[in-house]
Amino acid sequence: MARRTAAVSAIGLAVLLAATACGGSQTVSTRPTTGPRQTTAPTTGPKVSSPGSSDAEGAAACGTRQLRWKLTRLDGKPDNAPTALLSAMNTGPRPCAFDGYPDIDVYVGKGPSVSSKPKSSTSVRLVLNAGHAVEFPLFYEPTAGPHGSCFIPGDNDPRISVRPPHAAARDYGAFAQLTDANGRRLKAQVCGTALQLGSPQLR
Repeated sequence: MARRTAAVSAIGLAVLLAATACGGSQTVSTRPTTGPRQTTAPTTGPKVSSPGSSDAEGAAACGTRQLRWKLTRLDGKPDNAPTALLSAMNTGPRPCAFDGYPDIDVYVGKGPSVSSKPKSSTSVRLVLNAGHAVEFPLFYEPTAGPHGSCFIPGDNDPRISVRPPHAAARDYGAFAQLTDANGRRLKAQVCGTALQLGSPQLR
């Protein structure tokens, strides 16, 4: 009789424990859940990766002291192709912001001059890493027609000045020398009254 009472008590204890366990599991399974927390900020558009691009925030504007300009005449100019290529290399130790188009002036002393304008209204926002360059195709008429003349003839050996966009108050730019693809010096000649800069490319 004592054994039967002990057995019944053991069975009752086991049932009680099982019921308690089941009740606990039901409590967990019916607990309301929320969706996953957002851990990244929403993006505003696709990000383009380029060799000279950077994610640096708050980069200062590129200044003349940290830029090395190069102006190369392109051979075999077909229709609608650029006449020359203007490049600026960041020789400084830190990235800098190149927001806009550079200013180019071709002139002869106090005589005639031609200034550059963007070929497109598309805005430019670039961050130029140290040791990288940005290139702008330059469109202008380098030779006169059969019965025409040049607005700025090469015989006058005009000067070419280049100034970065958003330059500081005392940043007056630098002179650029037109060369061929092999680095040989050329005399600039502008036969129209327009210099146009195309869209930039990071290198």
